[in-house]
Amino acid sequence: MNNHIERKQIHWNPRPRTRAGLHLKTEKLPYQRPVIAQLEFTASAIMVAERMDVRALSGFEIIAKSPFMVKLAAGGIAALFRYGAVVLFNATPEEKAHLLQTLAAYSSGAGDPGTEEKATIQVGPDDEEGPAGAFIRIKNADRLRLQLIAEVMAKATMLSFQERRAAHDFDRSEPLARDLAEDGRFSAKPSELLKAVGNMLLAENRLNGRAGVLDRPDLLWDNPGLSGLYARLEGEYELHDRAAALDRKLTTLSHTSETLVETMRYHSSHRLETAIFLLIFVELCLGLYGHFSH
Repeated sequence: MNNHIERKQIHWNPRPRTRAGLHLKTEKLPYQRPVIAQLEFTASAIMVAERMDVRALSGFEIIAKSPFMVKLAAGGIAALFRYGAVVLFNATPEEKAHLLQTLAAYSSGAGDPGTEEKATIQVGPDDEEGPAGAFIRIKNADRLRLQLIAEVMAKATMLSFQERRAAHDFDRSEPLARDLAEDGRFSAKPSELLKAVGNMLLAENRLNGRAGVLDRPDLLWDNPGLSGLYARLEGEYELHDRAAALDRKLTTLSHTSETLVETMRYHSSHRLETAIFLLIFVELCLGLYGHFSH
């Protein structure tokens, strides 16, 4: 009896060099009523705080919950994120000021108005969707597309906020590293060293678990036709590259904080050993003095 061994043919598909969806056309979605009637309007994203309780807001008409999106008094739209970002569409200065004043009661931690991201949205049914120079073109100013743009712009402004924070933390750590390189000692006080270490540890934890920069928005799972638009926006704002660069900086800060802690521990143990030696020496001297005095 002849045994026949079947060999399975291996099919190898090379991994594409570009991110999936970058060159896909946006599929036709079911028509949704536009939430902004203008064919051209502005969009801006700012970091108003480090943490925000969006569920506590009242007095605004809610039009979406993932992300949380509300309608403003004069027709503008605002998307709010728990990690402190706010994205405004077609909002007047008065609407912006009123919203920020309302959010102040439900926010914690200092924001950074200097990290604002701005864009101009153009609506054209026949245009290809995605970034085009200074504009972002979409086929319809409906809720889903504005939510997707808000997701990308909020992540971009959050990365800018963290990049500025990381640069500031690097400026703080440089003098400490210079002290160690020159004479192996710190010129700063122990309390200042502990404060610097705490800031470095906070810098490492700020990005983790806050915005999910590399996570796909939840609305793409139910609306895969928007994947092409999201991939083009993600590439335009360089979310992957910026997140990787920031992660390397935070890793360096983490190693620096560990080095500072170990160095402080070494100096503390050395001083403790010196103090114990002095106490033993004084006790011996007192013992000898008492012995010979009698």
